[in-house]
Amino acid sequence: MLYALLIISFFLKPIVVGWDPSEYLAYGKSIFSNYGYVSNYRPPIWPIILGALWRIGLPMPFTMKALAFLIFAAIPLVPFFKFKDSRKYLGLIIATHPIFFAHSHMPLSHILAMLFFVLAYSLSGILGGVFSAFSGLTRFTYFLQIPFICWKDKKKWIGALLTLTVYFSVIWILFGSPFFQMRAASTLINNSYIDFWEKEPTFYLTVLFATPLLLLALFSKSRFTLGFLAALIYFTLLPHKEERFFIDVLPYIAIVISEKWNRFAISERLHEIVLILIIIMNLFLVQSVFSFNAIPEEAFSQIPEGASVVGMDPEVNAYKNIHFYIWFYYGADFNKSAEYCVYNEWGIPCADEYCESRKEEFFNMCQPIYTVNPGYFVGKTVNES
Repeated sequence: MLYALLIISFFLKPIVVGWDPSEYLAYGKSIFSNYGYVSNYRPPIWPIILGALWRIGLPMPFTMKALAFLIFAAIPLVPFFKFKDSRKYLGLIIATHPIFFAHSHMPLSHILAMLFFVLAYSLSGILGGVFSAFSGLTRFTYFLQIPFICWKDKKKWIGALLTLTVYFSVIWILFGSPFFQMRAASTLINNSYIDFWEKEPTFYLTVLFATPLLLLALFSKSRFTLGFLAALIYFTLLPHKEERFFIDVLPYIAIVISEKWNRFAISERLHEIVLILIIIMNLFLVQSVFSFNAIPEEAFSQIPEGASVVGMDPEVNAYKNIHFYIWFYYGADFNKSAEYCVYNEWGIPCADEYCESRKEEFFNMCQPIYTVNPGYFVGKTVNES
């Protein structure tokens, strides 16, 4: 019943393609062809999956959207069929949380990383460890869960460490350093428009208090309570703060409150009632979550397959097989040999006049052929002669 309501609620909101999903797909295309563009700061698993599906001829972005829904739908089912006690509600607590629910309508890596996390927790032995590593290789911040998932389980440690050994060895061979991707990701998250994304230190506490029953996680002696606090502290100290980053804290909370409450003298039945109450409250809240705005596919209709495009926004890669040259950083030079261009006024948040002048240069070199709104258009590159 609760699961059916969740799925019905899911389809009341549109699944859209945004910046991050488009970049993952573009990275995947670059792995299997010379289309898209390389973004080595992204973890490898989601791009490899999307790129492989594109390579065998499945239509994009429809396939990406369908896969995102299937992954979302699987998260409540894994623990429900694995556990017989209150932990069977673990996936529903996660999937009905308003922030996770909302952002699951954009095919982000968070969704797949969460499924791997739930599988790692639910499965024992080497396979559980492999999925624990996969979770981190889908979204790097999920590496934090490995010691909590593998705690006192030698086989899980073996599975995780073997998987990570393969990954780090391949990255070492390709880039000369096993930590190349992680360093690139750290540089991006700590230096990319920090003034724009910086928020108050209490930001994630405010998000947490929006669903106060989750605070029950603080009253447990579970090792995952420590994981919850570690993740919360990490994201609080990170200058770049976004609401969606709370998704990375959520699984620790869901595990703690779904496990047996040894500190409370309540029956298993009463515990289940409390968890069902949390899920029902979440289902009421998801009715009011926002929908993402999407760039219409027809915006890119005049860009032919195989064209070269320079852009301040990567979403064209979700709809077209193109050679894409990124211009997300105003210090970079324009690739004026590109035939087409994508201008996004909000793609590069500016904090100084130099940045604004560079955006104006891009604006002037891009002759509009399709305007989505005053701040976003697709155009042809103006050749200087």
